[in-house]
Amino acid sequence: MDWNFGDLLDATGAAVPGDRPAIVRGDHVVSWADFDARTNRVARAMLAAGLQPGDRVAILARNIPEFIETAAAAFKARVTHVNVNYRYTTAEIEYVLRDCQAAALFYQDDFAAVAAPLIGGGIDHLILAVKIGGDGDYARMAADGDASPLGIARSPDDGYLLYTGGTTGRPKGVMWRSADARRSQLESPVAAATPASMDDHVAQVRRGTAGRVLPACPLMHGAGLNSCIAELLIGGTAVLLASDRFDPEQLWDEVARNQVTRVLIVGDAFARPMADTLAAHPGRWDLSSLKLISSAGLMWSEEVKAQLLAAIPHLTLLDILGASEASGFGYAITNRDRATPTGLFERGPQTVIIAQDDDRILATGEPGAGWLARRPPFGAGYHGDPAKSATVYRTIGGEAFAIPGDMAEWLPDGRFRLLGRGSMCINTGGEKVFVEEVEEALKRVPGIADAVVFGVPDPRFGNAVTALVQAGPDPDDTAIRAALATDLATYKLPRRIVRTDAVPRHASGKSDYRRALEIARELSGTDV
Repeated sequence: MDWNFGDLLDATGAAVPGDRPAIVRGDHVVSWADFDARTNRVARAMLAAGLQPGDRVAILARNIPEFIETAAAAFKARVTHVNVNYRYTTAEIEYVLRDCQAAALFYQDDFAAVAAPLIGGGIDHLILAVKIGGDGDYARMAADGDASPLGIARSPDDGYLLYTGGTTGRPKGVMWRSADARRSQLESPVAAATPASMDDHVAQVRRGTAGRVLPACPLMHGAGLNSCIAELLIGGTAVLLASDRFDPEQLWDEVARNQVTRVLIVGDAFARPMADTLAAHPGRWDLSSLKLISSAGLMWSEEVKAQLLAAIPHLTLLDILGASEASGFGYAITNRDRATPTGLFERGPQTVIIAQDDDRILATGEPGAGWLARRPPFGAGYHGDPAKSATVYRTIGGEAFAIPGDMAEWLPDGRFRLLGRGSMCINTGGEKVFVEEVEEALKRVPGIADAVVFGVPDPRFGNAVTALVQAGPDPDDTAIRAALATDLATYKLPRRIVRTDAVPRHASGKSDYRRALEIARELSGTDV
């Protein structure tokens, strides 16, 4: 089936009970009837403003219902929504808007000051600017006008742009077609059965098997919004945290109050405070509705998983290994009957490992490390950057592959071990060290709550493995290295260990390596 998210949302909106919640944020509830009507009106307003199919619509907002509504309206209007990091400065926002040639900007009133210099002639291709909240036009746009389906022909090529900051360089927008994004969603081991037709899709919606998802991470990152869209496509509900800052007590309040079935996080940055809060308040919440906590974009530790299962024994924990450029590389399931060591994954249905030296596809289970890759479906390349696209989206032996840059090795049982991002590989004395492997080993050491690992120039080894750890004076450096030596080769052990009260992370939960290096320099008083 050539999926189009606009068509799917139309079909779902007509089939789902109108009084079912579509979006919940605190006491504010958008019913499915209202969600369908509001997104139809906003889509019409986009077209009335002169937007054409494929025009880019940037969204600058926190986790508010209007973020999801704007994205859904864009699908319906056949325009391309673009995520903008709400932490960006005016200059950084301008870069994204110019890079994607945005024709419209929908922005939350909280960010009016940073958006103001870009509105009213600052960017000649920006023809529509809509403020959400306060005295903005969004409320009127969503409430007034024709609420019926648009009745336009759409294409499976309609989609969205997912901007990713990466670890170096300027943000780049990955182009995703609706058809490819939907097929990727349906590869998940917890996804509903793949419908064979639109009638089959509607029948699934009417069976009422959809759940309620709560993204703890920002919607501005791909995993957050995609989890909500995936649930809404089958008639489910997106539950958003009302606070602008992550609060684990509020999360458990909302899970219990709204009978949430799935929570989406990004690694230990979210999971650890969630587990600690449950341990501090045993029995406080009725969490019987919660079936799944999934983590995308960052590995999370076995210790924290065990804490969560101790508090919620019926839970399933799912690691999803993906990237902005492609998803579904692998999955790791942990529950009370099945434990999966951190970094080990079941392969996705289209996943392969390609040898570094000769581009040979390694047979499943064959010894040796290589590039983690997958066959279609995946992203359609980087917007406006064919050279960068050619390095990630490659044709090998007549087949198309996405190769975002992670290294992995097969295990004899057909699973694979993630070694780490090639761009974050430290070459020390001629040996390669993947920072994720060392970070996960550090977080298993009692007394270390979090860790970031990076390389710094070293006159003898070229680069020295350096760790910034969230820990007190105990354990000392000798004890840390001794604990690591049970899992890691000697050359992988941090030569320098710097302690801090908090490891820097982005809003997504991913490590902020640039800031970690700055903190290490400040705390150590040396040019590490």
